[in-house]
Amino acid sequence: MAIARYNILDSAAERDFDNLTILAAEVFGATFAAISFIDRTRQWFKAKHGLGVAETPIEQSFCAHALKSSGIFLVKDAAHDRIFAANPLVTGDPHIRFYAGMRVLANDGTPIAAICVMDSAPRPEGLTQAERLTLQILASQVESLLELRHALILQKQQVALQRTLSRQLRHMSNHDELTGLPRRNLFREKLDAALADAGQTGRRAAVMTVDVDHFKQINDSFGHDVGDSLLCAFAKRFRAATRSTDTVARLGGDEFGLVIPDIGAGDDLKMLLRSLGERLHKPFKHNGRVINCEASIGVAIYPDHATSADDLIKCSDLALAAAKTSRGCSAIFSSGMAENFDRQARMLDIARAAIATNELIPHYQAKVSLATGRIVGFEALARCQQAGTPPLLPEMFAHAFTDGKLAADISRQMLAQVLDDVRHWVDTGAAFGHVAINRSAADFRSDDFAERLLDAIDSRGLDPAMIELEVTEGVFLGRGNEQVTRALALLNARGVRVALDDFGTGFASLTHLKKFPVDVIKIDRSFVAGVATSPDDATIVRALIGLGKSLGIETVAEGIETVEQASFLRRHGCDLGQGFFYSAPAPAADVPSLIERTLPHYRPAKFPTTRGSLALAC
Repeated sequence: MAIARYNILDSAAERDFDNLTILAAEVFGATFAAISFIDRTRQWFKAKHGLGVAETPIEQSFCAHALKSSGIFLVKDAAHDRIFAANPLVTGDPHIRFYAGMRVLANDGTPIAAICVMDSAPRPEGLTQAERLTLQILASQVESLLELRHALILQKQQVALQRTLSRQLRHMSNHDELTGLPRRNLFREKLDAALADAGQTGRRAAVMTVDVDHFKQINDSFGHDVGDSLLCAFAKRFRAATRSTDTVARLGGDEFGLVIPDIGAGDDLKMLLRSLGERLHKPFKHNGRVINCEASIGVAIYPDHATSADDLIKCSDLALAAAKTSRGCSAIFSSGMAENFDRQARMLDIARAAIATNELIPHYQAKVSLATGRIVGFEALARCQQAGTPPLLPEMFAHAFTDGKLAADISRQMLAQVLDDVRHWVDTGAAFGHVAINRSAADFRSDDFAERLLDAIDSRGLDPAMIELEVTEGVFLGRGNEQVTRALALLNARGVRVALDDFGTGFASLTHLKKFPVDVIKIDRSFVAGVATSPDDATIVRALIGLGKSLGIETVAEGIETVEQASFLRRHGCDLGQGFFYSAPAPAADVPSLIERTLPHYRPAKFPTTRGSLALAC
């Protein structure tokens, strides 16, 4: 019954499952690998590598025994094992001598399958600790694929229902075809009616405007079909969180609206906001992918903030703009929000002026070898330096990055300045190692991105190995995947290393580590922050370090701020560290002095205590 809910037995081959067995065989150096499901009377292989059969009788199954073990089930030499010595799979083809398997659980805890590696030669030494950890991670990946498969079954049913509803509502000009929600005109009618009723009864009414955060990036990375499905999911969650007397509308694009009539003195809008936020922030699942999505919400109340529909909507829009500065938040209108809106507009002007006058400059944060304490590289970070003022930090002009043209101009200007700085360090003999430059999915949409980057490097006479490209996994997803594959292959062939940023927080997949030339994984600061206090964070970080070692990929921990974090990461074998514990981002002129502080005759102090610097002792 547990297997049946996934509708997986006797299904066609699927690339994600196949890739896991290929990866398992490669990582373990095994002849055979498989993902097998144990039904009533048979063992059926959903994916297999090196095996020529699709199923075996359950009496011959190694995996049936693995299902009974809470840990890794290991057979070092089947020919000398009392359970398996006479097994036809041991005495005959494929002559299995070594087996290691980890059971896979359904979401109710029922063991239903196993992922295993097998070999025709015994392994008296068994598995290393890193191999054990890798097999456990692979089992977790199979469990995730199963749950995503189940979600896809449910979603296909939901999409079919939504399409039927859309056909029924298509003729109705007052409703949105995609979501079935009222359009802006009906939303306005409902708001006018709610305000009229409130004026007569003396009660209150409210209007909310809601934006899906990062919707453009989701559309660009995954495609419009995923974006449309996400909007439908939001509409459904929105309706589920509101009263039957409320009106939920799609106002256009990724913007939704809510009219809340007849609010009594005792009604708590903040409680409604919390409930709505919890529903809208749940991860969205589509075609085997999990997408973390959030929403920003702005609220205005009649008659507290305005007495006309137009003014109330303006107040709600200003509250939404305030909420979007932090993303995933809600805000109730206040008089200061109009001032904030004007300030944001000024920040856009500042960003445009900074680009026009070359006031946008890179700062560099050191990347330190955790084994030696030496600086081995830097990451370039954007800063805005206006004459006579301290540098503006990214969060102070982050609003500029919501403008596509501004973001492209910032990216172009930053790249040129970073490469010029690298050329200067080369000329002056500074042993800076390498410099990491952040690139977004938008950069890869151009057919000649790799060629332009390499031309910029070559025109300055630089070694491409001095440059490391930092990307998030959003670059690997959705449309334009072939362009990304070609660009990364070309850059890799010329020696430019690729670092996968924010690893473990979003779309992390072992398939991407196999398919794309990833040289470095950067462990996100959200996990690093808790390694000394959270057992879960510590376990995740250890697993990511172990994964990197198993695959021969360098690991970098971001956001190190305390000696406890640094000690934990060094103790568990993380390669590099980065954060205020070692060095704050510094202008290019300070880089040579930072490097000098970590010459070979220096070593890290045993108990560094100063946040924002690297304490050293001779």
